[in-house]
Amino acid sequence: MQNVREWAGAVCCACLVGAMLSMVFPSGSSKRLFGMILSLMMLCVLLKPLRAAKDFTLGLGQYSFSAEAYENPAFDDELESRAKDVYSSYLEQNLRRVLDGANISYKSVTVTMDNSGDGRISIGQVEVIVKNEDVETERIKDLLRPYIGSEPIVRTA
Repeated sequence: MQNVREWAGAVCCACLVGAMLSMVFPSGSSKRLFGMILSLMMLCVLLKPLRAAKDFTLGLGQYSFSAEAYENPAFDDELESRAKDVYSSYLEQNLRRVLDGANISYKSVTVTMDNSGDGRISIGQVEVIVKNEDVETERIKDLLRPYIGSEPIVRTA
């Protein structure tokens, strides 16, 4: 804080001295040269803290950060489980809309998700249980196949 006060005082003094000298200095071509010298002097006074700041360091070199130290396998497992639940419920909801749009009565739509070793979540199995035997299972499979990319299992209740 003391450094800021000293700098502010130096700026004020430079402004006062420059103002008094510019009033006293005679006009003419030399006045422009004198004005430029005063401007450079003011610029040096204003930028003096930057010269001191170039030697300033934060001292962060002694600190290190390792993400491995903050890993939490329980959190990762919970996150993966919730992601699978959200995605499967979203997919079930969309498949129900497709079946409703085709006027197919069903009892349930179940999506089972798989996760591979590399952390990806994919559709494992889609099972549709229809209410009556009159429904064409091939029609249901043809409707759902574009949405899931695999063959759904269709059973009757």
